[in-house]
Amino acid sequence: MLPIQQLSTCWHATHETESGVMCHPSDAEAWKHFNETHPDFALEPRNVRLGLCADGFAPHRPYGKSYSCWPVIITPYNLPPGMCMKSEYIFLSLIIPGPANPNDLLMYTCSL
Repeated sequence: MLPIQQLSTCWHATHETESGVMCHPSDAEAWKHFNETHPDFALEPRNVRLGLCADGFAPHRPYGKSYSCWPVIITPYNLPPGMCMKSEYIFLSLIIPGPANPNDLLMYTCSL
């Protein structure tokens, strides 16, 4: 890991926040609640916090075919806003194929 990346992994613990403004997931109530619920994890700012996102789309819908595809991505939230959404830090972890929406995402994501 490059030195700039090492420093960046602790950014969420050292940046100053403006009251009422959310510029990073660490400014959110959910992040603060997680810190209160898991204080041992929150003590070490280098612990990796990951975001998991799934968003389905129908690639053939205009052509009348009923099919959906659900890419699932993971991104590290420790990084500053300018880094955490860059393509080199967004990881496609799996693709859920199907003729329709998946009923149970847990079945697909348990291997993650």
